[in-house]
Amino acid sequence: MRRSALLLVLLPAAALAAPYPLGTLTCNDMGEFASEAMRWRESGLTREQALEKLDQRSFGDPVERKNLVLVLKMVFGRYGNNWTVDSAANVIRSDCETGR
Repeated sequence: MRRSALLLVLLPAAALAAPYPLGTLTCNDMGEFASEAMRWRESGLTREQALEKLDQRSFGDPVERKNLVLVLKMVFGRYGNNWTVDSAANVIRSDCETGR
């Protein structure tokens, strides 16, 4: 009886520690999108124009759009000021793989 009570306590904690859901995306997909978004920024697109381009895509799961919007916010925000096309991919992929 004690063991099952302990499992009931530990299982929700393990679920909370899991990485963010990605839908059908992979961490590599997230990194590739970060590079694409960085290219958009470097070409002069505004954040609003990038969001419009994102909305033209189809998604396998609603969480995918949410995650890619977060990437866009980082790319077009202060983080993006210090990134290149390659470093954006590396940072986002690494964050995804570590569950941030």
